[in-house]
Amino acid sequence: MTLSIEALDIQQFRAIRELSIRGLGRVNLITGRNNSGKSSVLEALRILATDASSSTIFDILRSREENIVDSEDTTQPLDADGWFLLSSLFHGFPQFSPELAPISIASNGGQRRLKLMLKAAWVSEQRGEDGVRRVIPQQQVLFEAAADVLPALVVDTNGSHRIVPLESWRRYGYRGRTLSADRTSEPRLPCVFVSPYGGEQTAMLGVMWDRIALSDREQDVVDALKIIAPEISAVSMVGGEGPRQLRTAIVRASGVGRPVPLRSFGDGLNRLFGIVLSLVNAKDGLLLIDEFENGMHYSVQADVWRVLFRLATRLNIQIVATSHSWDAIEAFQQAANGTREDGVLVRLTRKGEDIIPTIFCEDELAVATRDRIEVR
Repeated sequence: MTLSIEALDIQQFRAIRELSIRGLGRVNLITGRNNSGKSSVLEALRILATDASSSTIFDILRSREENIVDSEDTTQPLDADGWFLLSSLFHGFPQFSPELAPISIASNGGQRRLKLMLKAAWVSEQRGEDGVRRVIPQQQVLFEAAADVLPALVVDTNGSHRIVPLESWRRYGYRGRTLSADRTSEPRLPCVFVSPYGGEQTAMLGVMWDRIALSDREQDVVDALKIIAPEISAVSMVGGEGPRQLRTAIVRASGVGRPVPLRSFGDGLNRLFGIVLSLVNAKDGLLLIDEFENGMHYSVQADVWRVLFRLATRLNIQIVATSHSWDAIEAFQQAANGTREDGVLVRLTRKGEDIIPTIFCEDELAVATRDRIEVR
């Protein structure tokens, strides 16, 4: 089974001016101090895997509270000083300008190279004889035929591109609607993200559970939960009917006469449920875990990593996780040492404007953890 991504190049994204990582493995752990770019690497992978879908971008903006719309007038894509909603994605928080450096994210590995570029551009809006509204870059418009000129984001993906006026992004962010350009698009690479807060939306967990219910992967989830709560024998999701349509995970446990909510077992078990359920939904794709260790006691982390290594191999999944915990690093090394699959640790170090990656293979990581060499 081939890896989806063996090398990753990121330019002008967030705090990353330029970053190249080589030698990624089946299961990867990214470490580094605060503001070293760990979460930004995961965000770049999400954007690359989904062709910069609007839902992915706005989920990223929401998670950092960057989707602020100052007024209900969503037709104004730029404020008075030229700032725009997507500015925080570009290196240095720039004002809008077609001359600003584009975001570039590229990878190789698997069956084909993935490449994506996000660029700012002025576009012109026109209607064809069929009455359909079209937007095209300004430089391609004859001056005398140009209508209103609008700021837009151009998404280039492996030779094809789509143009989305910024007012459409702003309207999407305010009203929660789906951009028309994304309604029928499918991710080029299956990609599931686990947030650092462990509270994946109940509705999303319900959807993921329905995809694997009554399959072998359902038992994989139950077996993983036994790492923390051996008494659990079955899991199900209930609810989803009525105006609120809430879903709740319930479990059957020995010694308890009725099913009980999974949340009764504490944060650690619910964190594990979210990670493993996300994992079995990422078959043939990517699983991204931000701050792996959140909510989990150090004593169970090695066993959790072992489950991730085993299922990643069986389901052809590549895992990229982040952590700044020494316990998580030691647990990762212990699990990697017992598998034939590659376990790779990437330490990101900031030096001024530059972010320097250092790659530790399994043997090097074993020495580092044995001698307590700083790799966080």
